[in-house]
Amino acid sequence: MVRIETQARELALKALYQYDMVETCSLDGLRTFCRENARAEAADLAIELIEGCLEHKETLDDIIRRTAEHWELERMAISDRNILRLGTFELLFRPQTPPKVALNEAIELARKYSTENSPTFVNGILDRVYTAHVKSPPSEDLRGSAQTQDPQARAELHVHSSASDGSVAPAELPAMAARAGLSGLALTDHDSVEGVAAARLAAEAVGIELVPGVELTSYARLPGRSEQTELHIAGLFVDCESPDLTDKLRQLRSVRVERVKEITRRLREMGIEIESEQVLQRGPDAAVGRVHVAQEMIERGYCRDVAEVFGRYIGEGCPAYVLKEKMTPAEAIELVRSARGCAVLCHPDLTSAIEEYIEELVRDGLEALEVYYPRHTPRDKERLLATARRFDLAVTGGSDFHGAAKPNINIGQESVSFVELHELRRRAGLLV
Repeated sequence: MVRIETQARELALKALYQYDMVETCSLDGLRTFCRENARAEAADLAIELIEGCLEHKETLDDIIRRTAEHWELERMAISDRNILRLGTFELLFRPQTPPKVALNEAIELARKYSTENSPTFVNGILDRVYTAHVKSPPSEDLRGSAQTQDPQARAELHVHSSASDGSVAPAELPAMAARAGLSGLALTDHDSVEGVAAARLAAEAVGIELVPGVELTSYARLPGRSEQTELHIAGLFVDCESPDLTDKLRQLRSVRVERVKEITRRLREMGIEIESEQVLQRGPDAAVGRVHVAQEMIERGYCRDVAEVFGRYIGEGCPAYVLKEKMTPAEAIELVRSARGCAVLCHPDLTSAIEEYIEELVRDGLEALEVYYPRHTPRDKERLLATARRFDLAVTGGSDFHGAAKPNINIGQESVSFVELHELRRRAGLLV
C-alpha cells in the first residue's frame, strides 16, 4: 500500500503541474482536485505542500535557479521544476520532514513522473540546496563563519572600510549590513586585512557572518591593447595570519606611501599645492591611496568631488596617475591561494578583450567572477553569468561600498545568496 505521505507528494506534484500549465488554475481549484482524488489525510497533506510551495514560490525559484548553475528554471521540464520546488520546500520550510526523506521522495517522484535522467538531475540540485542551507558545516575552520540556515539569506561580498580607502570604521560595517537585511558580509579592503578582527567581533554581536577578504591591484596587457590595464583580484575566506599574505601586504602599503608622494609631487608641478604628509595623515593606520589624495584636494577647494579628482587628475590615463607596484594577475591569484582564499576577478571590464583574457586567468587559478555589481546592467550580468558557466567559475556579487568616497553606493545594493557563498567557501577549501 502506498504511504499517505508518498500519495500526498504525488498528488501535490500533479496539482503544481496543473498550476504551471494552466494560467486560470486557482488555489481553490487545486484544493478541490486533491480532495476529489485522495482520502482526507492524504489530501490535507497535499494541500499543505501545495500552499507552502506557492507561498514561497519566489524564494524557492530563486534558490533553484542559482543552484542549478547550467540550467534556466524556465527551460526545465515542468515535472522536474515542480519536483525541485517540492523538495526544496520540504528541506527548507518543513522541519518535520527529515532531510533524507525529502531527498529520497523527490528522487522517487523524478523516477516515476519524469525522464530517465531526471533522478540524477534532481538529486544533484537538491543535494547542493541541502548542503548549503541545512547541513551543519563539516569543517571547524570556517574563518569567522556564522552559518545560517535561512533560505532567504543574502551576503554582500565587496565592502571597504577606513582600514583602506573607505570612510566607515570596520566595526561599524556589520551593523549597517544587518540593517540592510544581510546575513553575510565580506570585508575586502585594498592591500589590508587590518580591519577584519574588529569587523568579525562586531559581526558576531549582530549575528551575521563575516567573510575575511582582501582586494589586490594587478596589471595586465589585454589582447588588442597597447597599454596595461588594472585588474582587481579579491581573495575571499583568506587566512589573515598567513605569513605570505601579511608580509606582502606590508610591502604593498609601503609602496602606497611612495605612490602618494609621487602623485602629490606631480600635482604640485601642475600648481596644486598639497603635501604628501597632509595626505598621509588622513590614513595613518590605513592602506593610504588615491581617495585620500582626493579628499585633501576637495577640502582645499581644487575639485568638487571625488569623481572630478579622478576624472581630471589622478585616474588612469590622467596627468598625475601613478601605477602601484606592478603585480601581475597571476601573482595576485597565487598570493590569495597561498593564504587559502578563493580568488575573484572584481568588476571585470566588459569588453571582448577581458573575456579573452579570463581563460588565462583561469589557468592561473582564478576561481570566481564578480557578476553582481552596481555598474553592471542586466545584460552585463547575463553575459558574465554565461562566462562563469563556460569556465566553471563561482559567482560573487557586492556593492564596492566605500562610504563617503562613493556616496551613491549602499551596502547590500548587490549581493548573492548563501548558495553562492557556500560554493565560494567550498572553493576556498573550507568544505569537503
